Amino acid sequence: MEASELSARARTVGQLADIVQAMRTLASAQRRQAQERFSGLERYAAATRVALGQALALLGPAEEAPGPTAAATPRVVALFSEHGFVGALNDRVLDAALALSRARRAQLVAVGRRGRRLCRERAVGAADGGAMPTTVAAAPATAQRLIEDLFGAVAEGRVAETHVVFARHRPPVGWEPHTLRLLPPDVTTAEQPAAAVDVPPIHTLEPRLLAVRAIEEYAFALVSWAVAEAFASERAARFVAMDAAHHHIADTLSELQGLERQLRQDTITNEILEIASGAGSSGGGP
Repeated sequence: MEASELSARARTVGQLADIVQAMRTLASAQRRQAQERFSGLERYAAATRVALGQALALLGPAEEAPGPTAAATPRVVALFSEHGFVGALNDRVLDAALALSRARRAQLVAVGRRGRRLCRERAVGAADGGAMPTTVAAAPATAQRLIEDLFGAVAEGRVAETHVVFARHRPPVGWEPHTLRLLPPDVTTAEQPAAAVDVPPIHTLEPRLLAVRAIEEYAFALVSWAVAEAFASERAARFVAMDAAHHHIADTLSELQGLERQLRQDTITNEILEIASGAGSSGGGP
């Protein structure tokens, strides 16, 4: 390979390095933004769980907690990435979602373009759950859309038990598959504060209506937290992938530049030897 070819290849690799570095920086920035903006969502979800438990405790012995019919179909909602370069994130989320959906005989709903593509590649039947957010600002709208779709299906009697499977962010750049039960609400008396047993909560709504509103708020809080965690995890996984690619490209570029310098040095050496050889063959005369 000639020096000019090595130089052209090195320029191409350098341009690729710039692109990878830009993607790496963007993923890191969005991950930090998600952490800062959504840091309180898990605490919010925990607070709504406590409130829901208190609301359900107000129901009389003859009343039942509001919820879908037992004849409805269970559902597993899997939150995948919208874009690629996330390593094994989507595969591991799909593995967890498939195991749960098969165990519960549930319908799988895939949220995120890359997840739906993966389902097709692996011949997995999954309903289209729409897109995942691509910006921090779009995350609440995605959660609202998922909740409206879920409660619409519940109201029509099509859905009962519902689980959400997503990648939970583990700072600084880690993640792991996580599963939570959305419906029926996973609330136990052991999770209620001691004060709730002795002093009933103050409320202005009729207990059954209050329980319905509490379930809606609880579900929205959990889905909002899950979407935010999945968003941050996608960015963390992309940062890890781009960071590995960045180091690999840097090594490749360094190797190409070394080969280019060596080839140029060999070319110069050969030219010097040719000049010296020509001078020697002429006898050194004028």
